[in-house]
Amino acid sequence: MVTHPAVWPVPAMALLVLVAMPFNDAFYGFFVNYDAQGEAQQHELLHTTRIFRYTSGVLCGQVLALLAGAALAGRNAQARALAVAAPLSVLRAGVAVAAAYPLARAREGVSFTTSALDDPILVRVLLCEVAAYPLYAAAGVGLGALLGGRLRRPATRWPLMLLLLFGWFVTTMTGLLQDDQFAGPDALLWTVPPIAAGTAIALAGLSTDVWAVPPVTVGDWGRGASTALLVSAAAYALGLNLLACWTRRRVLTRTDRFEPNGNRSTLA
Repeated sequence: MVTHPAVWPVPAMALLVLVAMPFNDAFYGFFVNYDAQGEAQQHELLHTTRIFRYTSGVLCGQVLALLAGAALAGRNAQARALAVAAPLSVLRAGVAVAAAYPLARAREGVSFTTSALDDPILVRVLLCEVAAYPLYAAAGVGLGALLGGRLRRPATRWPLMLLLLFGWFVTTMTGLLQDDQFAGPDALLWTVPPIAAGTAIALAGLSTDVWAVPPVTVGDWGRGASTALLVSAAAYALGLNLLACWTRRRVLTRTDRFEPNGNRSTLA
């Protein structure tokens, strides 16, 4: 029962938030600027770190929603898997936010005089990230329905899972390492959801050129990447499920053309 895909992702989500918090807490100093000097750089350090803290584990939860959706598709009919995966992904999103909030708030100390919920940039990017959860879950159902029996065989299931996780890690880090503006082709944001998800969080805090005198805003605070995330995730969710339905109908049509003894049916 504990290994059922409707059960294990919930505690796994809380654990991912806990594990990711130290990484998010140290992200700015390790990847962006290890020696923030001056008012502008100090403000960017505090603002970016706040965003990373309150979104701790959120990106991990997206790939978790994808995997859980694929696992549900391996146990249920596609329509039933969709009906279960979507609300469960919303539950996991709630767990992610609920687990991260007290941890992030405890680490803030007296750095901020206002609540995180009063930060419009943080609230917007967080809402967009969690809104992608049911889309990732639906995409996972479509992917699981397409792969079918391959997910039931350990010889193919584990290599596919490792390949997916590796691809997710590389693309997510690509997004998180953006600074000021997205440095790659815009098409990547609209075709690779993990890049868009990571970029949205990064640019929510890193849209000011703090090295300029005076500092100038050059980015859009992650708005474009957030939009690209939702559009691309929705496209994959719809496309993969439609493709799975079409593939299943094609297989059934071919099967109906033959009798059980392997001869072509006279009704075909």
